[in-house]
Amino acid sequence: MAKYNLLCTNDHSFEGWFASEKEYLSQKRKKMIACPLCDDTAIRRALMSPNIAKKSVSKKDNNAFFNGRAAVKHLRSWISENCENVGDRFAIESRKADAGERDDHIHGTATEQEIKELHKEGIGVIKIPDVKDN
Repeated sequence: MAKYNLLCTNDHSFEGWFASEKEYLSQKRKKMIACPLCDDTAIRRALMSPNIAKKSVSKKDNNAFFNGRAAVKHLRSWISENCENVGDRFAIESRKADAGERDDHIHGTATEQEIKELHKEGIGVIKIPDVKDN
């Protein structure tokens, strides 16, 4: 079962439950998903925190996790392991994902201009900074 936080073009937020990623994409493509507040069918997924199983950690490790650098490093690691790297085709592939033509678990590179254009089109993307070990 897949649970997603969804947004319409009016930025109304709601949850959607689907049998699978494939089912979500199929329903989105067929415009079967509608905002419960305004009936808009131009739906996109909102940024969600990954569901990561908790493990036993020491107090020192637990404090380090909430350190901003450690959190960003952890996020980059999760993205690298769970999302497809589309390289410099990120803007093109993001538009395909927004249209329901492909899975939206992607990462890659985009210019500042491409990011601005994606935001203007209502496609939510974020830039995650590099974290150096020092």
